[in-house]
Amino acid sequence: MKEILLDTNIFIRFFVKDIKPQFEESYKLFGKIEKGETRAMVSILVINEIVWVLENYYELSRKIYIPILVKLLALKGIKIKETKKKILMKILGKMKEKKLDFTDLYLIENREGKEIVFFDKELQKFQKVLEKS
Repeated sequence: MKEILLDTNIFIRFFVKDIKPQFEESYKLFGKIEKGETRAMVSILVINEIVWVLENYYELSRKIYIPILVKLLALKGIKIKETKKKILMKILGKMKEKKLDFTDLYLIENREGKEIVFFDKELQKFQKVLEKS
């Protein structure tokens, strides 16, 4: 079975549908992954870039894109590099309810009991909650 690495633009074209041929190609590709015809790897760096581009360039709301991104990344044929899929889904779930960004939540979920050093005020508030629990 063919195994591929997916780049950020495959996801971006799927979400924004601004370049029709590329949207159609990405749609077909996700269909092949869903049917088990193709397996794909996605880097955590690509996911971070997807989030940044959708929020900062296209100004999409997290309530709009996160449920779709979760469904795509949950496809059985997609594997996540550098972390477990379960941790990634937890991060994306928290993004919908918190003002924290993807990188901050990634650090929180992968801190393994270590203190996180930062200047971000939102993250400081969240870390205090974590310390109490």
